[in-house]
Amino acid sequence: MVDRNSPVPIYYQLKLHFKQQMEDNTLRPGDRLPTEMELCDLYHVSRAPIRQALTELAREGYLYRRAGQGTFVARSISKRIERQTDIHVLTHYDVFWLGSMESAVHAWNLSHPDREVKLRVTMCSRGDFHRQLRRAVAQGKAPDIVPMDYVWITDYAHSGYIAPLDKLDKQWAHELAESLETPVALNNTVDGQLYGVPVQADVSGLWYRKDWFEAEGVTPPETWDTWLAIIDHFALPEVKKRYQNQYSVVFPVGAAADEALLNLLIPFFWSAGAQTMNGTDALKLDDPAIYMALRFLRQITGQRRNCLPPNMIDFNWWDLTVHLAKGMAPMTLGGTYEWPRIQDESDWTEEEDAVAHLGFMPAPRPTKASPQAMSLGGTSWAILQQSLEGELCAEILKQVSTSEALKAYCEEHLQIAPNRPINTYLSNGSHPWLEQIIPFLKLARPRPFLSNYLQASLFLQDMLEKILWEDAPVEETVQHTAQALTLLL
Repeated sequence: MVDRNSPVPIYYQLKLHFKQQMEDNTLRPGDRLPTEMELCDLYHVSRAPIRQALTELAREGYLYRRAGQGTFVARSISKRIERQTDIHVLTHYDVFWLGSMESAVHAWNLSHPDREVKLRVTMCSRGDFHRQLRRAVAQGKAPDIVPMDYVWITDYAHSGYIAPLDKLDKQWAHELAESLETPVALNNTVDGQLYGVPVQADVSGLWYRKDWFEAEGVTPPETWDTWLAIIDHFALPEVKKRYQNQYSVVFPVGAAADEALLNLLIPFFWSAGAQTMNGTDALKLDDPAIYMALRFLRQITGQRRNCLPPNMIDFNWWDLTVHLAKGMAPMTLGGTYEWPRIQDESDWTEEEDAVAHLGFMPAPRPTKASPQAMSLGGTSWAILQQSLEGELCAEILKQVSTSEALKAYCEEHLQIAPNRPINTYLSNGSHPWLEQIIPFLKLARPRPFLSNYLQASLFLQDMLEKILWEDAPVEETVQHTAQALTLLL
């Protein structure tokens, strides 16, 4: 039943499975579920995804727990479902953020029993998400709400797909915008209007096995040269024998990784001194700093290919941290958003596990005098202009954006909050992992604000794949891409 090759997190596959069993009466109201350990044995998974699936179902009112007796199916679910108003959500398989929406709907339903809501969720791949969304809008069948990567918002706002929140509730939109971290507000605002309701913020960097580094007496790499030396160190036969790691490092090198390819590699350009791919600047790629960064990365993908998975070119974004979580590699480029997936694929279940076993830092830079740089990311909810339930959707998103909801979500999933006051709260000493990563928000830069970012990103992904894996000439390939982008932009 659990598909480990699916981009859908294991806990969410289990959650959907249990929901389906309730809807088809395989699980009936009042039925007692097996224990967590029995479910682990039944589905051949670790305890973390089982616990998360049951916790979310209990929070949403599908299950209830009795101390010392177990977990049971709620008795009122079937009757409630019949009278609920549908809100259609189109989402890609990266569904960790969907929990924030489901919790908000449950909170709304508790306080509005006469106007309950049911989420009708359609899932698709990231690659198919934009095609499905645009086709639905063209047919007049748009979903009500969609998740948006920060970097997509400008494109969809200028195209008229998503509604400005000011149009639905000006006071709420103003108060929300005022509370956001400055870079988060910039990424969710277009022409002075707020379009996205952010669930979390994240930054890109280098994940590494802190426990292995400490055992080896190795300092995490700040510079390019030290990173190369550490890659070589973990490729030594005696070191590989100690940790049973197959590779030294994992990171995206091909278009199969989609937007993660650009998100995780663009900081190397910035730390080398490139300015032309930041903010609202034009994409002028013909820059010596970009050439320098690409030649450095090729020292890994070309000269040290034996330190990498041979099929790394085919890796999807969700394949990267699996290698770290399962001990196959001591380092991977990734984002702070990866903790839930690492938790899914490992035996680490608590924040203390993250602190004990893992480290996260900015990607290495040319020298210690070079600027540290991280790429800003995040997920926001946006309401479609075509939605017939725009006001109701706004009410649900108000529940998503409450301090209580965001605190609970970020604490549970160890995510950076999009709001300043909440990050201050999360840094109060009770969350050591969050205390480590929240300050990195100061180093985060946005990817380009472009109306046609999605198309431009495809050109850049193709460029990176050709240079890093196919050994295409650096300057010639960059210049060819720059010419193509000039026509596009």
